[in-house]
Amino acid sequence: MKKALFLFLIVAFCFALPTVARAQKGSVHGPFTVIEIDQNAVKDVITKGNDIYVRVTESYWNAEFTVKISNKYMASYRQWLNGEKEMKVKVYLSPTNSMQGCTYRINTTAKFVEYWTGGRLVLHLERTR
Repeated sequence: MKKALFLFLIVAFCFALPTVARAQKGSVHGPFTVIEIDQNAVKDVITKGNDIYVRVTESYWNAEFTVKISNKYMASYRQWLNGEKEMKVKVYLSPTNSMQGCTYRINTTAKFVEYWTGGRLVLHLERTR
């Protein structure tokens, strides 16, 4: 009986693991909560303080992402330090870097952060803490 229960728990854990490891709508990553996500493009969100990295699916490794920041929901976009309202970011491709498949670092104190590619919103974060 104990052996059967143990095997059941192992199988259940293996099936649950992929859903836990991926970012999903409502998931919390540091001070941010995911409010919109395209899981065909985005695997995970990694935060370190105000730094944000987005781990993308392999089919998006060569894509360029546009990041917009604001203090209002999809409105009143703020300027980056370079004076632009949109920041272009690429994806780390180096296999020796532990960040392979992640977008370049974004550092912001904005309440909302949007990641766009190909004219589509693929990730929308809200600072909730």
